[in-house]
Amino acid sequence: MPKKANFWVKKTDNSARCFLCPRVCTIASGQKGWCGVRENRDGVLITLTYGKVSSAGPDPIEKKPLYHFYPGSCIYSIGGVGCNLGCLHCQNWSISRVMPEDYPLRDMAPEKIVEFAKKFDCVSWAATYNEPIIWAEYVRDIGQLAAKNNIKTVLVTNGYITPKALREIAPLIDAANIDIKGGDEFYQEVCLASSAKPVLKAAKTMKSYGIHVEVTNLVIPGKNDSEDQFEELIDWIIANLGSATPTHFSRFSPHYEMRNVPPTPIETLEKVYRLAKEKGLHYVYLGNVPGHHGNHTYCPNCGSRLIARYGFDIREYKITLKNKCPDCGTPILLRGNFSKKTARSRFFWWS
Repeated sequence: MPKKANFWVKKTDNSARCFLCPRVCTIASGQKGWCGVRENRDGVLITLTYGKVSSAGPDPIEKKPLYHFYPGSCIYSIGGVGCNLGCLHCQNWSISRVMPEDYPLRDMAPEKIVEFAKKFDCVSWAATYNEPIIWAEYVRDIGQLAAKNNIKTVLVTNGYITPKALREIAPLIDAANIDIKGGDEFYQEVCLASSAKPVLKAAKTMKSYGIHVEVTNLVIPGKNDSEDQFEELIDWIIANLGSATPTHFSRFSPHYEMRNVPPTPIETLEKVYRLAKEKGLHYVYLGNVPGHHGNHTYCPNCGSRLIARYGFDIREYKITLKNKCPDCGTPILLRGNFSKKTARSRFFWWS
């Protein structure tokens, strides 16, 4: 259902200047912006994917990945089409690199999203799979309705957004996993973007709003896997987001236009895991490596294993109701307790 967009201004020549993302596209009448989902119709910018989804359904919150936000709970996830980056390695290229008219989208009004979230006993809902920032108006309207129904709003995002647009939607966001992909050169060569700076600024801004922030870095062999690059990212996270920021280093698998690049060696992931711990990040995780000890949560003080995971399932949970380590009393960063009532998995045991 096409809808008049926000975050734009009309120019004297009937073009529309969109300021939703740092591309700040100037869009002539009859043309679309870089993302493919915002179109100028006779001097009015229209969002083509408002209320249209490519997929929808309940997920484990650990899939986002969010490990410190209502662990074990269900999150109702929706995806659309389009993206404001052009990542050569995109794992969701089948939806991110298509136009709305070329994909079988189905209509889901904001009320339906909230209705289904409640039906599946989901603590939260997420805009995910493709880039939610280009869905800003839809995210805003769902977020407002979700808040009235005590349902949390989550973004799984590349963080490529302008400060002005972020200020308008940030108050509605409860948690975000932000994909910080690499440095400026990586963004220019691999993501077809100007630089990493807008993403880093967005991460800091979200943190300043009190949003629960977790970071993901997909480690790609030969692209962003040098020790210098790892150190730069880890140092930045500690200095700007805090040492308690949950950080996920994920294994790359060949996709899209990077099918000739091999999967990330486990040894590389284990190297950055050790480095991040040594530098002082409290909660470090390895993604796409089921069964690895890097999936678990450990006390940053005494090292006790507090949450054991296999894939997206929680298999052991030892954090106290006051969010402390039971062995040494250290406070553990956690937004929302684990609850048997909201837990998704049936496979739990208690130590």
